Amino acid sequence: MLNFRDELVGLNRLVVKVGSNVITKSNGRCDSRKLRIIVEDICELIDQGIEVVLVSSGSVSLGKHFLKKYLPKKGRIDLQQSASSIGQPKLINTYSRLFEENHKICSQILLIHDDFRNRRRFLHAKQNIETLLRNGVTPILNENDSVSYHEISVGDNDHLAAQTAQMVNADALLVITSAKGLYNKDPEHDDAKLIKNVEFGESYGDIDMKSKTAVGRGGMSSKVHAVNKVTQLGIKAIISSKDNERIIMDPLLKSIGTFFCPKKHYCPENRKAWLLSMKKQACYIDVDQGAYKALLKGKSLFPKGILNTSGDFYRGDCIALRYGKKVFASGISEYDQSEIEKIKQYHSDDIEQILGFKFSSEVIQTNNLVINKEKINERISKEIEAS
Repeated sequence: MLNFRDELVGLNRLVVKVGSNVITKSNGRCDSRKLRIIVEDICELIDQGIEVVLVSSGSVSLGKHFLKKYLPKKGRIDLQQSASSIGQPKLINTYSRLFEENHKICSQILLIHDDFRNRRRFLHAKQNIETLLRNGVTPILNENDSVSYHEISVGDNDHLAAQTAQMVNADALLVITSAKGLYNKDPEHDDAKLIKNVEFGESYGDIDMKSKTAVGRGGMSSKVHAVNKVTQLGIKAIISSKDNERIIMDPLLKSIGTFFCPKKHYCPENRKAWLLSMKKQACYIDVDQGAYKALLKGKSLFPKGILNTSGDFYRGDCIALRYGKKVFASGISEYDQSEIEKIKQYHSDDIEQILGFKFSSEVIQTNNLVINKEKINERISKEIEAS
């Protein structure tokens, strides 16, 4: 069994982000030694029952080496798109070969901002990652630079990693970079000191984070901003160096790098609220008493407990739940309204026979459900007064 550092006791799901400068050399080619260490570390974590999602940069840096006849100027979108379209298959091919050498499988998922903003696409991406993790497959994510432009760009892979950690409800985010962690000033200065621990809400006003590597789009400022997105949701984070002997394992097992403490007293419903920020108007699912009581106890919604649906909604939409025609919760539907009408009041085992397919046993999963406690308390008060 792995003996994780005290702050990571109970770690089950980890998102790891590696930058371009971590996995490529100064000439733009793959750093095979570092890639091998990264893959071997991930495979060891998987063998210990830890689920790992890898967010990897490097495709643009790799691809630029092959644009010899015509190289667009630095900063132009066609340079990023062309280089990425060359580098991405080369990068994933290298990862795939290394994972197979360790008797494991990896997969590739390319995302853009709309995949997080659009609820249906978000749900498909989340379900895809969950399925891969359950099968011991390592999802390797990257921004789809070959087609992305300013309006649909996530921004950089630091923020993609943060959004992914939110999406999969990770326990921790590990960001690997060229620096040993966050310093109180530019680490090039002799008197710069490594900050070992950052409390939640601590100010960075006096810290110089302008330094940036020659490759990649994000600097230390980008990494810290990305980390702040997840710590407020109770997700732990570490920024650590690519030069450690065990690039991933060392910061998980030893007190190295900079550890960012998560918010201690956060409401888990905040994560769900992030998912449910776009509730569809005039769309409802009416449930029976048994389902109502089960949902209040934190259970999922199954077709057996559904009485009726109303409104025109689809899989991935956020729908209001009603009991006795009063709204008490909201959740993301796993099925279209027309499909729910066919399977309502049936057992989950009958879904595939009725529809010809089965996305999920639940119509709304508990991790995609938010109970409106104010409405519940108001209803209980009225019932007490009436009695």
